[in-house]
Amino acid sequence: MPKKEPLPLQGNLFRFVPTEKEIQSLPKKKRVRMLFELFVIREFETRLLELKDAGLVHGPVHSSIGQEGAAVGVMSALDPRDAVASTHRGHHHFLAKAFGYYLRDYDPETQVPVELHQLLERTLAEIMGLSQGFCRGRGGSMHLGDKGCYCYGTNAIVAGGVPMATGLGWSFALNNEPQVAVSFLGDGAVHQGVVHEVMNMANLWKIPVIYFIENNLYAVATSVKEASAVSRLAQIGMGYGLTCLVIDGMDPDTVRLAVQFARKGAVEGAGPFWIEAETYRYRHHAQSLPGSAFGYRDKEEEQRWQERDPYRTYSEKLIREKVLSEDRVSQLKIHASQIVQRVVDKLVQKQGVSLVVPEDLYPRAEELEIGIRSNGKELETLPYTEDPWVELEGSHPVSLPPDGEKKTYVDVISEVIGRRMEQDSRAFVIGEEVGHLKGGAYMATKGLSKRFPGRVIDTPISEAGFTGMSLGLALSGKRPIVEIMFPDFALVAADQLFNQIGKCRFMYGNQHDVPLIVRTRVSIGTGYGAQHSMEPASLFALFEGWRIVAPSTPFDYIGLFNTSYHSLDPVLIIEHQALYPMEGWVPKDRDYCIPFGKALIRRKGKDVTVVSYSRMVHRVLEAAELLKNRGIEVEVIDLRTLDLLGVDYETIGKSLKKTGRLLIVEEGHLYGGIGGHMADEVQRRFFDELDGEILRLGGKNLPMPVSKPLEALCIPDVKDIVVQIQSALQ
Repeated sequence: MPKKEPLPLQGNLFRFVPTEKEIQSLPKKKRVRMLFELFVIREFETRLLELKDAGLVHGPVHSSIGQEGAAVGVMSALDPRDAVASTHRGHHHFLAKAFGYYLRDYDPETQVPVELHQLLERTLAEIMGLSQGFCRGRGGSMHLGDKGCYCYGTNAIVAGGVPMATGLGWSFALNNEPQVAVSFLGDGAVHQGVVHEVMNMANLWKIPVIYFIENNLYAVATSVKEASAVSRLAQIGMGYGLTCLVIDGMDPDTVRLAVQFARKGAVEGAGPFWIEAETYRYRHHAQSLPGSAFGYRDKEEEQRWQERDPYRTYSEKLIREKVLSEDRVSQLKIHASQIVQRVVDKLVQKQGVSLVVPEDLYPRAEELEIGIRSNGKELETLPYTEDPWVELEGSHPVSLPPDGEKKTYVDVISEVIGRRMEQDSRAFVIGEEVGHLKGGAYMATKGLSKRFPGRVIDTPISEAGFTGMSLGLALSGKRPIVEIMFPDFALVAADQLFNQIGKCRFMYGNQHDVPLIVRTRVSIGTGYGAQHSMEPASLFALFEGWRIVAPSTPFDYIGLFNTSYHSLDPVLIIEHQALYPMEGWVPKDRDYCIPFGKALIRRKGKDVTVVSYSRMVHRVLEAAELLKNRGIEVEVIDLRTLDLLGVDYETIGKSLKKTGRLLIVEEGHLYGGIGGHMADEVQRRFFDELDGEILRLGGKNLPMPVSKPLEALCIPDVKDIVVQIQSALQ
């Protein structure tokens, strides 16, 4: 038999059981307040389920009835400026956090401030989809947040908000602020891959974050026993070296003391903590009925847990310890019920025997498009300019200014990023190998790690994790510049890019700016094959929150990067690897900008308009030069901005008035490419200007092969473009 030598383990795992003395040391007013807020939350959710059953709530309601003790315990231990991100089952978290921030000093035994009524009303309004809700009625139950109280939202994607919360904690660490972030998870969420990614990075970088797992034993109807290979979920956190606590989540005192313990350690540099709170939800996943009605658990189990209900047991505890009398407890219950009833009565009216929501409480149609993205005011006064080399319509080439130089495309990437980092300490570069290899795998971040130590961050291979954490940085006011090495890897981070970053501003009611840049390098034509050769524009264009730019020259890269950096929206910058060695003139002043939504006529013509972007612009220009010898004048438009809300149809329309014919050229797949959307829009806007069919040319609709000749067959070349232009003129 081989010898088995035990190895030391990193991390700690223990059950946290406070002493009687520690419990008795808790301030009486805090304990009374926890009990009262527990009563309010229970009453609120009970009435909410009644409204749902009456058909007055559009969408699901995931109640936390049974788990309120955990929420009030956590929030009572936090500083008001600590950040919280929650789950789809998060009403109790949201209310307890809002109470803790906006109502810092009140005594429920004397007088409850009117602000508590207002918080409940706005919360109920949001869940019911009404305009006075925290998120304008857009978020409802599962996207409920309030930036003002540092509650960054409930989240409908299981574990979707965990990276964001970790990023918020990361921002506290970078700023040396004595704050923590709390990420709430359910027992089902701990098996999501992104949780493991961010736990690893959180401990690597000693991020002050508390992962608070409400283990209520069931993910919908799937029990922990069915879903987890380990019976004790806290073992999962220990696998990444975290300090892991198991606690009674039904007792607010235990929860408060455990979070105080974890918070102190996290703030003092011990890194992240994992708290597994044993708790129970009394109702089914999103129903008013108990889980036993659906057959996945029995009534005996439910009864055992009912005996631990904090609504009753915490009351009895405070009575037993003479913190409150039975009469005072009864009065607090009655008061909580009355407050919630008054709130319901403000939003719901009786019509005969029916309950209805007044129509004037719903958001108006004109509010719908507010907050799809920033209003753009941050971009209005930027120093916009254009490349003097480009021959603009109605003018002639101008003399080259003396204060410029020739630079390659790849060199200006690192230079303009460095310029922004030099000017703004909020800028961070994040990604795989961005600081190694003297400047990344392809030298696009050359020299930055030496110039800005601690601000160029090499990550593990964890695209979903570090992308989502960057969202947390952006929400806290940082300016993350994220490199996704190849666009295909965006699919690994798809939830964070699209469900989280792309929808953040809109679904939380225009509360959040999301100043985040993602850079990615297209490698089509370089032999990287099927999983490294994606063209990402059409994918990102499906999500209106993203702005998308594709610079085709060094000059445009600087200008579009600067505008992207100043934007308060997330921006995808598409770089093409084939352009990296390309040289072009740039001014020595690297602070100029190029506006979003402004295409550029790179060549004037009268016979046909060809629209393209990125590397294909240069192939189109080659084709136009060849056709000039045949008497065909091609007008070439470089789109530069590719998101569907930002395409410059005005410039396209003016060109069509001259030419009457249009060809759209893109390198990505023809089917599903942005050209299809553009062709449809052009036809609707400019049908009377068209003298022929709108033609499109794109890549073949198949995974990219590695074989050089086969790969070449998949990509439009100059000859293909010439043929299509000639077809447009027939």
